[in-house]
Amino acid sequence: MDIEIGPTDASGAEIWDLLNETYVEEGYTSRAAAESVFEPGAVRARGMLLCARDGVGTLRGMVMVVEAGSVAARLAQDGEVEMHLLAVSKASRGRGIGRALVEASIEEARRRGASRMLLWTQPRMAAAQALYRSSGFVRVPEKDFSLSDRAFLVFQRTFVGRPHGVSRP
Repeated sequence: MDIEIGPTDASGAEIWDLLNETYVEEGYTSRAAAESVFEPGAVRARGMLLCARDGVGTLRGMVMVVEAGSVAARLAQDGEVEMHLLAVSKASRGRGIGRALVEASIEEARRRGASRMLLWTQPRMAAAQALYRSSGFVRVPEKDFSLSDRAFLVFQRTFVGRPHGVSRP
């Protein structure tokens, strides 16, 4: 499957369908919470949406890169970014799309000059945690938190050296 990843826009229905399939149908988010948190306008307001589309333009996955100043940022400080809402459609899993989205979000963070990227995930999301670890993220248990009686595990990746696409004067 040919996949292109980039900061393309997605329709409200595409965003809702993918996040509903990934988070609500799999039991990670309640439908009531999803109605506000996954509302397409609220999702777009978080930050940069990176989409994975196949050769005919079907949305296969998405991820958000959220800057520290965003109202959606929970942990990021100045010079840091967060990764939010990594989602890959069930029919597209196992094809490297999640990894490609994580790599694209890391590249975007580095392009923006971020020193670190943070993310949080639920304890039951074992496959996502394995992906994050294999992409250089490490657990930061002292930053773990609970929200609406759900526990969240925090991971971070610190960038060393000059960010990609940023030149020194």
